Amino acid sequence: MKTIFVINDNKAEAKHAAEFALSLATNLRMNILLGNFYITDTKNVELVPVGNFSPDTVNDDFNPDLSYHLRLLLNKSNTVFKPEILETDIYSMDESAIAELINKNGIWMFIKGVTNEVVEPNNNKIIKIQTVLNKVLCPLMLIPFDWKIKDMERMVYLADLRYCRIQIVKYLAELAKPLNADLMIAHLTAKGLPHMAEQYALNIFNEEVALNVSYENLYFNNIRERDLTVAVDVFINGLHNDLLVVVNHRFHFEEIIGTYITENLPSNITVPVLIFPF
Repeated sequence: MKTIFVINDNKAEAKHAAEFALSLATNLRMNILLGNFYITDTKNVELVPVGNFSPDTVNDDFNPDLSYHLRLLLNKSNTVFKPEILETDIYSMDESAIAELINKNGIWMFIKGVTNEVVEPNNNKIIKIQTVLNKVLCPLMLIPFDWKIKDMERMVYLADLRYCRIQIVKYLAELAKPLNADLMIAHLTAKGLPHMAEQYALNIFNEEVALNVSYENLYFNNIRERDLTVAVDVFINGLHNDLLVVVNHRFHFEEIIGTYITENLPSNITVPVLIFPF
């Protein structure tokens, strides 16, 4: 069974992200693995291989706060599918070891809670999430703390259609289908390239994308706006998308997210962002 990995740094943002992950895992029929990134009283915590998930493998001495909270939410729900919720200690790991854990256990997605506020630098140990993403095979979802948890109804993949990756669209269709969500491919011309004519772009979408991705709620929009700030505002506040999708360090990534992923998202990004490895 596929697994969603949630980074738990014992902050309010992590709790919020984990609550969304629980909702998502329930809808997608996946398990949850919490990666606890803070000092606990537990000694000799062993990693939990995803392929061997079992309630008996959970260390009862481990700090139960977030896992206990998620189990309470799950027990109160009336959902048919109940994800398994397991945890492992990653505080002693560096970014390469965390990436290895994600890759070896076939994690389908990893999630981190973030804020839209400016984060003051401190001496606390943090995960360089950009470094992890550079080394893994699955996408990263960033969940803004102020975003109200809900089932996603509209998702938009921002890409120059000439470089649209079919495997990403198939992954997104797999994410969208259980939610019955609309999935839009938004063509945004990459810097230095000419705009695509409407009919030509539509033909490419129909022949190269839609025919290779079996999802009835898949749509296309040819965006001619060059100002990414304006375009993002339209996607979020005009078209009411619940998820922005980009590729790490490709085309519009730096214009939307910034040079690197940090502990906070730009103030205009008020919905979750899914970032695929390059």
